[in-house]
Amino acid sequence: MTQNLRFHIANPENNSSSGFTEFNTVDFVINADGRKLLKNSIRIEGDVNVKLGGADIVVGNDIKIDNRIGAHAFFDSWNITMPQSRGLIANLQEYPRYVKAVATCNYSKDDYYSAELLAEMRGGSEINGEYNVQQQTSYNVGGNADLQNPNFSIAPVFPLNNMEGGNYSFAKNGQIRVSCNLSKNADAVYGKDCIAAAQASYTITNLRLRYMTIPDDGRDNAIIMRSYVNIKNTIQSNSANIAVRVPSNAVSGVHVSFLEQSSLTDPSKNKQALNVYPNFLELNYSFADAVGIVSYTITDIGDAQLKGVDAVQNSVDTSDGVGNYAVDMQNYKANNGYILGLDFQNALVDLTKDKFSFNIKSSSGSAVPNQLVYLYFHTLLNL
Repeated sequence: MTQNLRFHIANPENNSSSGFTEFNTVDFVINADGRKLLKNSIRIEGDVNVKLGGADIVVGNDIKIDNRIGAHAFFDSWNITMPQSRGLIANLQEYPRYVKAVATCNYSKDDYYSAELLAEMRGGSEINGEYNVQQQTSYNVGGNADLQNPNFSIAPVFPLNNMEGGNYSFAKNGQIRVSCNLSKNADAVYGKDCIAAAQASYTITNLRLRYMTIPDDGRDNAIIMRSYVNIKNTIQSNSANIAVRVPSNAVSGVHVSFLEQSSLTDPSKNKQALNVYPNFLELNYSFADAVGIVSYTITDIGDAQLKGVDAVQNSVDTSDGVGNYAVDMQNYKANNGYILGLDFQNALVDLTKDKFSFNIKSSSGSAVPNQLVYLYFHTLLNL
């Protein structure tokens, strides 16, 4: 089989010699006649140049990306479409925050020494997020210094890299279109030197998508892909109730994270931070499954977080060998984690008909800053 493995490169359909910047949309097409896409083989590569006030950043500038997200921070959302068979299969919003949750719940500090995560511009310490976006110095034969932009190779945490079962047949299902929207400058890059007079910005060049294929063996094996649906809302009081319908009939769990709303207008703050919900009192999840109404009330914050870690860990494929997927609470807290959630214990729930309700309360009389709350519903796709 190995001699029939092929490596492919797909350049953006809308390629630009000047590179891509915030808010740009980038489109890739994946196709190989007579072959199958090898599951979980997609990587996105490129070079990135970060500037401060229009000038290249230098050592000493407090400008960084989130060290636990790395270059995933530059990709705000993904759309995956199979135009000849299934149409749109995934619309992934608030993607960097999802990657942050996966990293927080699955990787200890030592895991970031793996070549795979280092290639993604990740690191175990916050300072790595600063070093990884600075230009690198190399010396040519003549001894002159040559500054080069850092490069990255990420494996996007999306359905095509979260596949189980068979490999994707192009003959049966047709080509795949992958589109991404690039993050706002202030959402991807942050730091104390990011002020109104000197905003940080980034440009990605040489952007490309790599994937691997094998010959089509004619087998029609079932394919299962893990995905998610994100819903964002605002909390402005000591008690908040969020009731939503989720466009999926196969939801396996949910996790919840928070961000102080004031961070959105502060360029020095990390927009992917997992902020603490202050003065936690209790929370309740309520939804309808095949039997009837299910309701969980949790009053212990430690239990609420343990359930969140379980939900995140069960939402990703663990076969890549990176991460221990059993991060204890000590490592979780060292990762600056604050994630709530609930795993549905191997059950798949249809949330398209009845609303899912999330209620959270803080102790009465305590001041609660306006919070953004992000609910990620973990879903399964069958092909």
